Amino acid sequence: MKKMSINVSRFFLAAVLSLPAIGMAADRPGFKVTMELFRNGKLMGETIFTFSSGDGKWLMKSQTRGTKGVARVMGVEENSSSRGDWNDDLPRPLKFERNVKAVKTFRWAANFDWARGEVHSIYPDGESTIAIEPGVVDESTLGMVIRLGLERGEDEWFLQALDEDEVEQEHFRARPAERTRTILGCVTTYPVEKIRRAGSTRYTRTYYARDHHFVPVMIEHGKTDGDHLESRLTSLEIDGEKVARGPDCS
Repeated sequence: MKKMSINVSRFFLAAVLSLPAIGMAADRPGFKVTMELFRNGKLMGETIFTFSSGDGKWLMKSQTRGTKGVARVMGVEENSSSRGDWNDDLPRPLKFERNVKAVKTFRWAANFDWARGEVHSIYPDGESTIAIEPGVVDESTLGMVIRLGLERGEDEWFLQALDEDEVEQEHFRARPAERTRTILGCVTTYPVEKIRRAGSTRYTRTYYARDHHFVPVMIEHGKTDGDHLESRLTSLEIDGEKVARGPDCS
């Protein structure tokens, strides 16, 4: 169960947590994004994301819960929050916290002190104070940087990301635009793939909708020789208004 709960939280958070904040260093519209998670084609959970922005600060919250199968029986639940500001037209994390409940409860919290150039991270196996440089991101800010890059026409990113007790470089690359069937109809998306070491069977692909502020509408994650996880958009609201369904793919 611990392995399953970690997979659920990592799947949602690594690629979806930071759905809303997009654009330059200015306050952005509020978002509410609802997605369902499928494992090998079977529904297992749901996540609701909310985003708010004001006075140069942003706040994201998410709640994931198991709705079907073992995830529902075991009461799998995950709650996360991330807050930050803007620096040189880029999102900058200030505080991140995640709590996962399965058989046990797991917590990860990170407090960024940019004046001192360090982040204090508390995770299930201990805690660390890690030196950081401008540009380091957490899991949520990572997605914000990618969406901002897509708006600017970028197609590749090398990002320094906090991973509990260390900072690691993560590499992402966008594929050419394609038409994707979604709950919102047929939308133009840019699939962005996480580039892993040669020989790895793991994959993570996020499909960003061009005409909906580059919000992810589908995420694929798994192993070519193992489980396939897929997250699908079920509804999107912008400033309290539900986005209407458009035409289907012809």
